Amino acid sequence: MTDSDPIPGGTMAPSGTPSGAAARPQAGEREFSLAMAWELGGQAVAEAGLTARLTDLGDVWRCMLYGADGRPAPDGGGNGKGPAADARVGALFEALEHHHSGAARLDGDHLVLRRVADLLDGPLAGDPALAALEPGGEVACRVHTAVTGPGTLDVPVYLQCPGYLDPDLAELRRQVGDTCDYTSAARYSSNNGTAIGATRAEALVHALAEAVERDALSVLLAATFLTAAPPPLRLVDPATLPDDLAALHRYARERLAGPVHLIDMTTDLGVPAYLARTTAAPWHRRALDGRAPKDVLSLLGMGASLSSHHAARRALAELLQATALDDQLRPVPRDLSHLHGHPRLLAAATVDLTDHLPGATTTAFVATSAPATPEQHARHLVSVLAEQGHTPYVHALHTASNGVSTIAVAVPGLDRFFGITSGNAVIPGPRARRLAAR
Repeated sequence: MTDSDPIPGGTMAPSGTPSGAAARPQAGEREFSLAMAWELGGQAVAEAGLTARLTDLGDVWRCMLYGADGRPAPDGGGNGKGPAADARVGALFEALEHHHSGAARLDGDHLVLRRVADLLDGPLAGDPALAALEPGGEVACRVHTAVTGPGTLDVPVYLQCPGYLDPDLAELRRQVGDTCDYTSAARYSSNNGTAIGATRAEALVHALAEAVERDALSVLLAATFLTAAPPPLRLVDPATLPDDLAALHRYARERLAGPVHLIDMTTDLGVPAYLARTTAAPWHRRALDGRAPKDVLSLLGMGASLSSHHAARRALAELLQATALDDQLRPVPRDLSHLHGHPRLLAAATVDLTDHLPGATTTAFVATSAPATPEQHARHLVSVLAEQGHTPYVHALHTASNGVSTIAVAVPGLDRFFGITSGNAVIPGPRARRLAAR
């Protein structure tokens, strides 16, 4: 584990990164070279009056932001995966994303109050998260604008900002008139659809890909663990992977000392999505206070992109990142005792594929093409979603003077059953239930 020097701005390029502009990397999902992205991220850090310190944890870099007083910035931590140069830039940007999207940055002047019953009559109808609220209550929302065409959507803040429900925010909730009882709804809260990019288009690509990725996992979990006759898992044959992905897959197997399964979880949306999963790493079988080892939450990696190559690489790199963070930081595992009376939900929470791997089918990896620029990439993703009846809405959270943007995206209809993997007792929405029943 090594520490880098504090970074007040964007003057130091990551090691191994070429200077100057380069061809757009990562399947058209990023606008600039790593060196330029590093500089822009550093400028945004400095503009916010912060400094950054990065730490190499092995297979992942961690960034922490600090204020002028030397104290940690609110919600100012982030992680980056992949090769060192990519990981450092990723960690810097993720720390900024978390800082600008965290509860400490919420402003009552930017919130609107809406009746839950009115929201249930709109695009969010059927969403289990809203069904958990009293229809007569009033909930604080942020106004999102349709990415293309006219229209707005009021999205409850708690759905995208878990910190909004912290006791420290009670005064803010009182000021805006939010008197909702979130006892049952809090389990659906996550930062799903929140993303940062060197440009708004880049941030939109990342946010939409995350929403698609987590929807795909939701559908997979519902079909695998909640149906009487689960469809077979689709395991990617490692022998069909391109050389660089095959090498990454081999490294993951060595690092985790056991098999690594790359599962194709692409849905009817047609956007390639993968789950990387291990069943042998000793740290994922760590016992919890004497409870069964299966209660330990699983280490997972996910990825979705118009480029199947990038989606698979992201899933494998994220699995390695999760392993490194678990190995180095030793986070306290979640208590899953509340799921012990619901064996199917417990199996979904731990993604226990033991009984499903023997019947899995093997599929060849198929390379797909992707647009050349973030603008084109975003337009294609929006079009794909619209064809299936899903309209994306976006809310700007922060934009630096150099264009670095943090946004929140909501795509009504996409599922959030993935929250079960965090130990939350959630249920799938209409889409996951419909696709799982096929």
